[in-house]
Amino acid sequence: MKLQFDCSDKIIEYSKHWEFCIGSCHAATALREDFRKQLKECRNQIGFRYLRFHGLFDDDMSVLSKSIFTGDYILSFTNIDNIYDFLLSIGMKPFVEIGFMPECLKSGNETIFHYKANITPPNDKDRWNWLVKEFITHLIDRYGRDEVRSWYFEIWNEPNLDGENGLAGGRFWSGNMDDYFELYRNTVTVIKTVDPMLRVGGPATSNNAFIPETIAFCRKNNLPIDFISTHHYPTDVVLGYGVEDSKNFVKKFNSTDKSDVSAVRKLLQHYLTFQADIWEKVDRGVLTDMAKRAKSEAEDLPLFYTEWNSLAGIESDGPFGASFIAKTVLDNIGIVDGCGYWTFSDIFEEKGMPNLAFHGGFGLMTMQGVKKASYRAFELLHRLPDRKYQTNLGNGTVDCYFFPDERDNTLKIIAVNHNSLLHDIQTEHIELTISQKCGKFLEKGDIVRIDETHSNALAKWHEMGNPATLNEKQTNRLCAASALEREEILLGTSGKNTVLKFELPPQGTALITLYYTK
Repeated sequence: MKLQFDCSDKIIEYSKHWEFCIGSCHAATALREDFRKQLKECRNQIGFRYLRFHGLFDDDMSVLSKSIFTGDYILSFTNIDNIYDFLLSIGMKPFVEIGFMPECLKSGNETIFHYKANITPPNDKDRWNWLVKEFITHLIDRYGRDEVRSWYFEIWNEPNLDGENGLAGGRFWSGNMDDYFELYRNTVTVIKTVDPMLRVGGPATSNNAFIPETIAFCRKNNLPIDFISTHHYPTDVVLGYGVEDSKNFVKKFNSTDKSDVSAVRKLLQHYLTFQADIWEKVDRGVLTDMAKRAKSEAEDLPLFYTEWNSLAGIESDGPFGASFIAKTVLDNIGIVDGCGYWTFSDIFEEKGMPNLAFHGGFGLMTMQGVKKASYRAFELLHRLPDRKYQTNLGNGTVDCYFFPDERDNTLKIIAVNHNSLLHDIQTEHIELTISQKCGKFLEKGDIVRIDETHSNALAKWHEMGNPATLNEKQTNRLCAASALEREEILLGTSGKNTVLKFELPPQGTALITLYYTK
């Protein structure tokens, strides 16, 4: 494969939107020592700026309770303070997801996940408003108005997975979207009453849903909205609700034909269990297609993806997860204003705490702190400067992105050989010619790889026989297998141009650094 790059291309400044935020499990896990150790590593090595999690008001956080003797409501922000104090101490900030419902304010008994988060609307609108007001007032009193104004406040999580659309127990809101909009109205009004400069948004929907409807509701009711937040995963398109129809995650299904019902159930079961044939319907780069549509729907508001992931199961723990991340975030430059990968760690208990080191969990790190290939992708991306050449090169499954770096007088290149699972991909031998307009390079550069045989702890785990639990020695071996390694790469010439030859295996990602002569 022959590619040619011209350094007279326009250079643009950009924001590393992928470092804006990182997701984690429910709030109570942020009280764990191992959680904090891993988060601090992510902050230091990758640069994530905000942390988002579910369940801020869940009962395991002891925020609001009711005295059994007097019936009085009892507030305690002790655990929230403990978490937020820690975040600020490591140079991070909260991206505040407001939810779920405290037991004493619930209007029903519907819950989600192992930790039994109540997903019902409040039984007392005024009491909910009081809770939100006390919470916001407390934050300003403790951390200062200027600090809290630098945070973001997002109302609820995926309310479109509601009483109508929350199939197979996967819903986050027992009401409907009209009920959510009423919750938004009450909550945003209270927050802005305390401080109109605080940044509040939503609808935090699954699958890019209800963006136009949310904006229309706010305009009609003269309600503030400072940003649009939504979520997406590439397999969302399996049910046909990605680029084609962003309104609802699950379309209304009124057929009485038993065969139709059976077919939908079968397809849904495939989706929920991540059967391999799902990926036959997932095109390469589908998240960028979704983001372009969402950006147009968000109009002039910042677009935040507060959850995204490949949702590829065990494949996400290896090179596929890394190439998916690199291609997605670099293609989304100029489209997405901020995103939060879901999640930084497998210390994650939506279905209870896992026991296998590698199990296709959402995290960039295993429970034991082994860094997956996906973590290493973010680490390579963190090394990039905040300026890039406008034009990317692509051919087949290969993409190359170019970054002039004045910090060390180099040209940095991210090369990715990525395709969706079950789609054709092969090792590519690449000959990259760089025009003389770039200047003169040293004869040797560096290449750092993530592929099946480089920076891939998953492959080492398989080699070790997939041990269910890890001792210290095994953990150390996996950490060593995960490490990034720098190799020399030789440069050639063709006339006055520089020629670079390298190989990219299937799902391979590489950072190439070329050094200018002085």
